[in-house]
Amino acid sequence: MKASISVATRYVDAFFEYLSKNNKLDKLEEYVNAIKKIVEKIENDHMFADMIGNPLLPKDYIAMEIAKTAEIDDVDFNKFIRAIVYKKRQLMLPMIFTLLEQKNNELKKVVKVKVITPYALNKENIEELRGLIHKKTGRTAELDSEIDESLIGGMQLQLEDKVFDYSVKGILEKIGREYASKRG
Repeated sequence: MKASISVATRYVDAFFEYLSKNNKLDKLEEYVNAIKKIVEKIENDHMFADMIGNPLLPKDYIAMEIAKTAEIDDVDFNKFIRAIVYKKRQLMLPMIFTLLEQKNNELKKVVKVKVITPYALNKENIEELRGLIHKKTGRTAELDSEIDESLIGGMQLQLEDKVFDYSVKGILEKIGREYASKRG
């Protein structure tokens, strides 16, 4: 079955709504971490990935193995995993994890930001950037820094699914594209 972001979104929204109605949103982070363990095993253990995707194995066995990997003994979580397996959506768990993590971050008022610069930022610049992001989004920024010397100067910011390019390289590439389009 082909993975679909809209299908994964429906599972995440339904699970979130279930937790909300049953006053269990405080356990969301625990569930996100449990699914993260599953996703890491899927990505690092090809035999596990093949096993959970095997249509010949009993669904109860697959659900049990996935739940065992999550290292969490929770009725609600196990029902969620069972529902995913019975609808043959277990290979969508990486996508479900990403969406559920975003929901959890929204709930905690946190935004994950990847900062790419041509040099290491000092603590003062990092705190200033955190402050600007908090002012614009109303959420606390968790920064992940990366160095890319090809940017020449400036920076690139990746906030969840948006990319903001304030680098010298980006500006030069934009000028080059505009020049090329006008020259025909």
